Amino acid sequence: MGRNITRRDFLDGVAVTVGALALGGLGGATAAHAASGRGPRGGEPTPYPPALQGMRGYTSDAMVVPHKLRDGTFWQGAGEPRDTREQYDLVVVGGGISGLAAARFYQQEFGHNARILILDALDDFGGHARRNEYDTTARTLIGYGGSQSLDTPSTFNSPARWMLDDLGIEIERFEKYFDSGFNSRYGLGRALFFDKESWGRDRFVAYQRGMKYADILKNAPMAEEAKADLARMYDAPEDWLPGMTDAQKKDRLADITYGTYLTEHVKAHPDAIRYLQTVSNGNWGYGIDAVGALDAAAEGYPGFDGLDLDMDDPDPRISPTGHKFWYAEDDYIYHFPEGNAGVARALVRKLIPDALPGHTMEQITTSQLRYDRLDRNGSRVRIRLSAPVVRVRHNDHPVRAKQVEVAYVQAGELHSVHAQHVVLACNNQVVPYLTDEISNEQRTALEFAGRLALVYTNVQIRNWTSFSNLKISSIRYPTMYWDSASLDFPVSMGSYRLPADPNEPMVLHLSKAVCQPGLSPRDQGKAGRRQLLATSFQDMERAIRDQLARALEPGGFDPARDIEGITVNRWAHGYAYEYARPWDPFWPDGELPSHTARQPWGRVAIANTDSAPRAYADSAIDMAYRAVRDLAGNPSDEVSRGVDGVLP
Repeated sequence: MGRNITRRDFLDGVAVTVGALALGGLGGATAAHAASGRGPRGGEPTPYPPALQGMRGYTSDAMVVPHKLRDGTFWQGAGEPRDTREQYDLVVVGGGISGLAAARFYQQEFGHNARILILDALDDFGGHARRNEYDTTARTLIGYGGSQSLDTPSTFNSPARWMLDDLGIEIERFEKYFDSGFNSRYGLGRALFFDKESWGRDRFVAYQRGMKYADILKNAPMAEEAKADLARMYDAPEDWLPGMTDAQKKDRLADITYGTYLTEHVKAHPDAIRYLQTVSNGNWGYGIDAVGALDAAAEGYPGFDGLDLDMDDPDPRISPTGHKFWYAEDDYIYHFPEGNAGVARALVRKLIPDALPGHTMEQITTSQLRYDRLDRNGSRVRIRLSAPVVRVRHNDHPVRAKQVEVAYVQAGELHSVHAQHVVLACNNQVVPYLTDEISNEQRTALEFAGRLALVYTNVQIRNWTSFSNLKISSIRYPTMYWDSASLDFPVSMGSYRLPADPNEPMVLHLSKAVCQPGLSPRDQGKAGRRQLLATSFQDMERAIRDQLARALEPGGFDPARDIEGITVNRWAHGYAYEYARPWDPFWPDGELPSHTARQPWGRVAIANTDSAPRAYADSAIDMAYRAVRDLAGNPSDEVSRGVDGVLP
């Protein structure tokens, strides 16, 4: 537990030799601008964000300017921006998948010679689609630090399908890249870990797919009544809404949470509810106390099969995701080694070809990205990192204006550029701080779009023999800080090969949805952000070492010896909030805040997953397409009708 990672000396993710205090009052630079990243081809070191460790994502340094805007203190003494005299056809605020896709759609709509500038507050592009790299003596390991996979591509609308085709991403090739037989070939199942602080004693429980829950929990340190309740919910569910018609059952489920259903109708033992509390965290960003019971039934959570619900067609009240995936049966295999950072890298290759060499799908992952070529004089498309935008303003009334001024901070200095069009591909909640040109109604709708706090952490380990010895690929921790820990996805692309030998180094993926049970989902997101931003890297590292040591020690794991690197990807504004019952009574028949929030004005349009609202890569692309069509004066029906961004 006590041994340091020798390559790390971080203070909240920023190398201690660097810091925002040296940048003056505006802030806005990040560790990547001063860290000794590896040079692409030798010579002087250049910033290389994927290789940086410690606290990444929304670091404290990266959030200085946005938080000053939020607090109303930024413009106190900031002065007016220096006009760079740069003129663009399009400025995109936000370099995530939606922002990058908007730039590509703009080229298609307005011509490939369009001059485009993409500004992002963070030190890497991709938004939550983040790539982490680790150099070992034998090889480079790649992990995903955010947006995970192309989920259910059979459901994609035509803009997302066109974009993947345009980028050279052939969905069917993942069937070759993803080793679907990896776990069965090595005999790997799953595990649960019960901690003594919550359950009275530490207990590691390994199990294989297909086992009865009574057998899985036979030696678990929980009340026997709870074990019996869980066995019934998973293996032999009853009709816990007796005497009701199908419609009455669905009405009841639409009005309560999954937690309420388990408490009031299943009458599950408190230990059973405590065990299940975080089972929804990965999908929803919050626990079963806030997930709607109708959505839980639609998604197959335990305890509903005995109700004999008519599930031939989706109930209109289930969430947008539920509608989107209702008829889909895709395997969950559409995953680059870097997750959806592979999509972001492919977009950069399309927009700035010499920044990422190669033309094949495999080279999206295996080529070295040249960060020094993202923002070069003379380039048609430029990506400017560590450049948070602080103001977006037309040069006349938005109806008459011919240009838009965009002001931003870089390296502690305030600058401005001008553009014919602007796409705001940042979070909806940021937009009201950037402009005073919108109506109060739109401002309220933008502010309604909350985000949920997430942490995706990658841990470089010396080898994965402990997992092999224990015959597991993942661990769920029902009541500890980290929700889960697992071996990385078994994906090989081109010259990048998965670590198939247990003696090889491996990336472990740990995740946590930071929320506060007992509140509404939006309030859980707010409380989670406060908690996340108050938690230091050192506290997270200790929890990582503690949880891995206690669960994997029987397999021979020693955190002091086996942990070689840690990257915490902190997303205080993570998943876009998705409309769901019982919290949003306007869903699905009322006026949707996302429709009001995403309305263009003058030469400005909005593109992000808040606009869908669904936190998926295809939604980010669809909303980028819609935003560009808004700028062209030709709104797209395909991504605007039906269930908000989902074709009927």
